[in-house]
Amino acid sequence: MPGRKRSFPAPGPSPSRAEVWLTDPARADLDRLDGAPLVWALKKMLLLEADPFAGEPLLGTLIGYRKLVVGNRDWRIIWRASTDLRGTLTIEIAEVWAVGARSDSEVYSEMTQRVAFLGDSPVRRSLSAVLDELGKRAKGLAAQPPQQAPSRPEDWLVDRLVHTAGLNRDDVLAMTSEQAVDAWTAHIARQR
Repeated sequence: MPGRKRSFPAPGPSPSRAEVWLTDPARADLDRLDGAPLVWALKKMLLLEADPFAGEPLLGTLIGYRKLVVGNRDWRIIWRASTDLRGTLTIEIAEVWAVGARSDSEVYSEMTQRVAFLGDSPVRRSLSAVLDELGKRAKGLAAQPPQQAPSRPEDWLVDRLVHTAGLNRDDVLAMTSEQAVDAWTAHIARQR
């Protein structure tokens, strides 16, 4: 995924919605659910689009992750909120790592193993793609597709446009990569 990613929420205004992504193991967890638990879990994940900081924080080895209670309190969704900085657009991400039974802390043990095994940047899929894959089992639920942000100019190009071409840094940071290249090309052409 393009952009820089942090595991903690960014200060400042919250975006209008969040992207929800599932790690591959969390996607496999959904295959083990059926009927009401599956639909409840998916509905909770859809709520994360509106509030990527819902639920309760976890402690111990799972600090930085949160939990959502699903259905009759027997199921949990374990996820973390992170921020992806794409140019001037900040997108909150709710990254689901596990969906499972609460009994005997099963889901928390599994989650601890996944964090150790998957590292900081696991392969993941968008919730909208997962809902499409689940088809009829998802009971017609739909997520908003992930936003495609315009590419941000490389740091070296930002520096050249600011320090050499004399453009305002905020104006340059608001440009797409293509616009920044065009501005640099225009500056070079004026110098000849």
